[in-house]
Amino acid sequence: MNNTGFLSGQSAGCIVRSRLYVILILQLCSLLACGALSAKEAEAANLSFNGIRFITHSPFLFDVLNSERPPQSPMNAAHMALFKQMKFKPAVELTVTSRIIAALSEETPACAFMIVKSPEREAAFDFSLPTDYLLSHRLYQTTDTPPLPAELLNDDNELASLRALFSYYPQRKLMLLKDRSHGALLDAQIADLPDSVKYYRWGSHQYDSDIQMLVRERGEYILAYPYDIQREAQNYPEITFQSAAIAGNSAIKTGHMMCNRNPDTADFLSTVNDALRKLYHQPVFLEAHLKFNDPSAHDALRLGLKKLQQL
Repeated sequence: MNNTGFLSGQSAGCIVRSRLYVILILQLCSLLACGALSAKEAEAANLSFNGIRFITHSPFLFDVLNSERPPQSPMNAAHMALFKQMKFKPAVELTVTSRIIAALSEETPACAFMIVKSPEREAAFDFSLPTDYLLSHRLYQTTDTPPLPAELLNDDNELASLRALFSYYPQRKLMLLKDRSHGALLDAQIADLPDSVKYYRWGSHQYDSDIQMLVRERGEYILAYPYDIQREAQNYPEITFQSAAIAGNSAIKTGHMMCNRNPDTADFLSTVNDALRKLYHQPVFLEAHLKFNDPSAHDALRLGLKKLQQL
C-alpha cells in the first residue's frame, strides 16, 4: 500500500491472481466432490442390486462389460448408455439362449438382457421398457436359391406367410436357434410349420452363426435383422443376400430386460424404466442406433424412437 492509502498496481495484481487461484481451487474441489459422489452412487447402485443374477446370451455384450473395448453394435452401445445413466455396471454371466428360461425359473432373483417379448414369456416373467430396437426380421436367402415366386407375395411385395413358403417348397429348410423368439407373429408362424422344414441349432451367437450356415448351404432360409446381414455381409464378399418382409410383421423389433418375479427384480426394473424414459430423450440413445446401422435405415429408426418416447 502506498502513502495515499491505495494499493499499488503490482499489489492489486497479486491479490486478483490470488483470488483467481482460490476460485479455481474451489471449483476443482467441487468437481472432485461430484466425482466422488458419482463413484459412491455407482457403488451404492451395484450394492443395491448385487443380489440379482444378471445373464446374457450375447458374447459381444459380455466382452464389452468385461473389457475396456468400446461397443460395436447398437444393442451394446444402447446398454452401455443405459448403465451409465444408472451409474451401474452389472456383473454378467454368459450362457446359451436355451438356458435362459431355466435360469430365470429358479428362486434366485435373475434378469437377462436383450430379450424379445413373446406371449409365453410375458405370462411368466416381467419386462423392462425397450432397451434397444432394430428394423425387424426379414426372410433371407442367398442368390444360390431362386427368388420367391410372385404367387407367394402380396401387393406390397411381402411374403404372405412362412406356411405359404414351405407349402410351396416342402423340401427346403428354415434355420433357427433353439428357444430364440422372433416376436409373437413369427413365433406363431414357426410353430405352425412342420418339423421337417425346421433346422435347429444350439448356441449363444444369435445371428452370425445363422448367416454362416446359410452361406454354407445348410438350409435355404433364415430370419434375421437387416443390421446383422449388413454387419456380416463384409465377411462374405462373394455372396449376395436377398430378402423379403413378412406380411403383418412389425417394422421395428425391440429388445428388453426380462426378470423373474420378486421384490428385488421389481425394484431393479423400476430403476431401469426410470432411466430409459430419460435416455430416450438424450442424443446418445439415438446415436447408438444410427451409428451402426446403414443410412437407409435411419428414417425408420428415428420414427421408432418417437414411439419409444411416448411410453
